[in-house]
Amino acid sequence: METVISLIQKGGPVMYPLLLCSIVALAISIEKIYHLNRARINPEKLMEKIKDAIKRKDFRNAIGYCEATPGPVARVLATAIELRGLTNEEIKEGVEEAVLSEVPRMERFLATLATIVTISPLLGLLGTITGLMKLFNVIYQGEIGNSAALASGIAEALITTATGLIIAIPFLAIHNYLTAKVDSIVNDMEKSVVELLNFFRVEVRDEVEKQATE
Repeated sequence: METVISLIQKGGPVMYPLLLCSIVALAISIEKIYHLNRARINPEKLMEKIKDAIKRKDFRNAIGYCEATPGPVARVLATAIELRGLTNEEIKEGVEEAVLSEVPRMERFLATLATIVTISPLLGLLGTITGLMKLFNVIYQGEIGNSAALASGIAEALITTATGLIIAIPFLAIHNYLTAKVDSIVNDMEKSVVELLNFFRVEVRDEVEKQATE
């Protein structure tokens, strides 16, 4: 049975950048899955706590709930609460800046993962070409009867091609999963912020009506 080391050796020099790509892609995937799963919360439960605190005018506790909750949704909501004394336009601008600062953090390394998914099959193709060059070189030197040399070129071509595809296919699926995860969290941020701003407006209106009747 072929060992990993012997396959790498038979695959030729292109196997080393392919091996590096697989290690980097795996590290990025583990890191992003961990952090994005940790960042995903139940926004409805958090909003219930925040609204209850705001109704009691306990803004410090409302911010505390956000600070105790991990993830970008809670951080953006905390920003909105801290800006509550400003105009609606100023609050929206501040919240938009907070959202824009969170998105690059969530998307960090996704471009690197996408690059690895793209270049891995190309590196495999490069290995195919180098393997065929080795094969043709054997034929050119008149060693067509040398089955070991012929097999070496064919093995290099096939192993690198297969390795490139083996790296690209699963990590493409992981990249798409992570991208969908980021989009879902961004959607949660936007919905939660809109809900909170609408709740602020209702609270202000009720406060004004209450003062008017007194």
